[in-house]
Amino acid sequence: MIYFTSDLHLGHANAIKLCRRPFSCVEEMDETLIANWNERVTNGDTVYILGDLLFRNQAPTESYLDRLKGKKHLITGNHDRK
Repeated sequence: MIYFTSDLHLGHANAIKLCRRPFSCVEEMDETLIANWNERVTNGDTVYILGDLLFRNQAPTESYLDRLKGKKHLITGNHDRK
């Protein structure tokens, strides 16, 4: 399968308030989003991330990417660091 997603804003605590996400903390949000992703995506799938995967994350980018299944293609958004 091929999937497209955007604006996950993993690691962005303020996204909970700004986007009215139903989480009590950034850790809960990140763990839920990663679990939901991995429930749908397999390692044989391709995922195009159309920007803003992370924002203001404390953990290294690789620590998120390594946990997400699939072959990932990141198209950088305005909140993605180089």
